[in-house]
Amino acid sequence: MAKRPFNKESTFDRLVENALDFLSKAISELDDHPKYSVIHFYASLELFLKARLMAEHWTLVVANQKELDLGEFMSGDFRSVSLRGAATRLEKVIRSSLSKQVLDAFDNVRKHRNKMVHFFHKAHAKKANDAFKQEIVKQQLNAWHFLNRLLTVQWKEVFKSWSDEIAKIDAKLRQQHGYLQVIFENLTPEIQKRKAQGMQFGKCPSCGFESQSQEQEPEIRSIYEAECLVCGLNQRFLQIACPECESKVVFVDNGFASCASCDKSFEPDDVVSILGHVEEFYDFGNCSDCDGYHTVGKGANGEYICAGCFEVFESLEPCEWCNEPNTGNMEDSYWKGCNVCEGKMGWDADE
Repeated sequence: MAKRPFNKESTFDRLVENALDFLSKAISELDDHPKYSVIHFYASLELFLKARLMAEHWTLVVANQKELDLGEFMSGDFRSVSLRGAATRLEKVIRSSLSKQVLDAFDNVRKHRNKMVHFFHKAHAKKANDAFKQEIVKQQLNAWHFLNRLLTVQWKEVFKSWSDEIAKIDAKLRQQHGYLQVIFENLTPEIQKRKAQGMQFGKCPSCGFESQSQEQEPEIRSIYEAECLVCGLNQRFLQIACPECESKVVFVDNGFASCASCDKSFEPDDVVSILGHVEEFYDFGNCSDCDGYHTVGKGANGEYICAGCFEVFESLEPCEWCNEPNTGNMEDSYWKGCNVCEGKMGWDADE
């Protein structure tokens, strides 16, 4: 019997279908079965990350890279990559990394899921109280907010054929914000007080309430932050003028966005070019936080901004071995190297 040929596209589609199925199940179970809602939500999250890896190459989905077997992969007889493993491969191989904030949001769901499966969780009870359901909703809405941005912005081209289905799921998840209504109502006096003091509040993209505080007016080419008082979502923004049409373009948490006026797409390389050179002798710097190569440019106020992860740094230091500017501590870089070199230790090892 002839072996069934491997089809990457159909395997990718099956992964996405499975992810959407688990996500729909998680949404439907929240009221009566919060335990299974958490388990199925996390399964969906992992499947979406594996689908992104699958779109690159099937081997990236396999945990043990020393025992690759296409036949076992096609039959499902293999151990797939974990959340942390997927994040590492997204960063190191695909060069489309998850920020620390995104990974933390996903990891919170993972920890809840592990309690459900391997031990116990207070939300197991048939009469799980509203406080626990609210916590579950917060985590799911936060994690979905970041995942949805990955699927529709950062990985837009990879998942574009599934955009309608993803939008339908997004609409269903937004209906869960009713669980947080009590929290919003309790916080309303505090929000009104802060508004009277001059603080601005906008609609939170995660929970949907007008509870996302912003401590300062947006400034071109400068990072600013906003935090939701209801669900705890914390975001970093960067605002620039579109080089094509001069319209305002706002980036959220990373350097991927599109201009609403002319539809020009931006990636971190474009953002760091707009931010400008960091020093007289250097074009751009390297980020020690996300391992970004030449992703650090200079902001409006002289700060150094990484267009990959939106971290802000006060200074750059040249590597004592290769002279590349980096955001990390370069004290021992002559021997140990930096983001882009292995220093004298690596040089000696090669000889």
